[in-house]
Amino acid sequence: MDIEGISLDDELYGYLLSFFSDSELDSMIKSLKRPPSRYYIRTNTIKTNPEDLLAALRNRGIEAHQDDALREALWMPVNGPNRINSARKVVIANKQAAESVYIGANLYGPGVLYADPIQVGDEVNVAAPNGEVIAIGVARMDRSSMLNRRPGIAVEVMGSIYMMPKLHELSEYRDGLFYEQSLPAQWVSHVLDPMSDELIIDMNAAPGGKMSHVIQLTQGRSRVIGVERHAKKVNQIKQTLERLGINGEVIQGDSRFMDLDRPELVGRVDKALIDPPCSDMGVRPKIFDAKTLQQVKSLSQYQRQFIKTAHKLLKPGGVLVYSTCTVTPMENEDNITYANQLGFSVENVDVPGKSKGIGEFSSLVARFYPHLHDSPGFFIARLRKT
Repeated sequence: MDIEGISLDDELYGYLLSFFSDSELDSMIKSLKRPPSRYYIRTNTIKTNPEDLLAALRNRGIEAHQDDALREALWMPVNGPNRINSARKVVIANKQAAESVYIGANLYGPGVLYADPIQVGDEVNVAAPNGEVIAIGVARMDRSSMLNRRPGIAVEVMGSIYMMPKLHELSEYRDGLFYEQSLPAQWVSHVLDPMSDELIIDMNAAPGGKMSHVIQLTQGRSRVIGVERHAKKVNQIKQTLERLGINGEVIQGDSRFMDLDRPELVGRVDKALIDPPCSDMGVRPKIFDAKTLQQVKSLSQYQRQFIKTAHKLLKPGGVLVYSTCTVTPMENEDNITYANQLGFSVENVDVPGKSKGIGEFSSLVARFYPHLHDSPGFFIARLRKT
């Protein structure tokens, strides 16, 4: 099944039809093609406050608003879809870069896959790997520099399918006054409810958004450990914390084996956060994508390994918050049932605007649907080790 470039194999489509009607599923998948109408950032309250950041953005001519329920959350409207004029030359961006350009970001050198013969100053189109033209702009590098993937702006985007402010170009971004984070993701740290002097572990910490938020909420008075497997992601977390001016402990390792690698933590952790690799079937916008049921099954089993280890690390009465940016029950509610069988009780997630979940704990967990909530697809559950 292919819906506007987002492909699900027949097994996955059939699986999802056991939970959603055909029209619901169609609306859900189509909504992934578009970004939410609001783009959210999180105020870094270690360095500033939401009111001052809001005033600074408005002084730059940026339309910005404060969320009604979450004080540190600010949002800007995303405008579009827009018509893109044709240029004679084309630069092709990789999928990740293309999805940023799709909402108005500049294209940076590391995101370039291909470039026509181009000189600095040429008008160019930016296209995604599937050939879809997503933006028009001005080349700020020549072809050689682009294909060598040099750091810096390769194409300054002047118009894209959807447009919003170029936040990375602001001094407020460079000075670490905010972090780009969706509204459901910002609620995760509040559901965790971190307290001063607690030992907290983020078992999937890259790129550092939730870890930095947890530290921010305790004003640095808790011990927060972020764990990531790959050196590149560890560096990404460190760069995030450094930009935000936040101190945290970052460990390179596979958190599925933290009970073996760091036995001194077993039974001593107050709170844990798991936001594991998932099928990303709630991430917006997607220019194109392809998923299979086998991928979802494999990811679900992988995610359970983190839950099992968290149970060993937490002290009795310790809290685990589990979240994903996907919509499949196999990666969400089924894993909460697994956690319950391990010895976790399921507690209520009190988040404004949430939908109920699916199955046994439907009234306790929180779901956000892309076609209903004008947000990414998202799932949050709060568990307590009994």
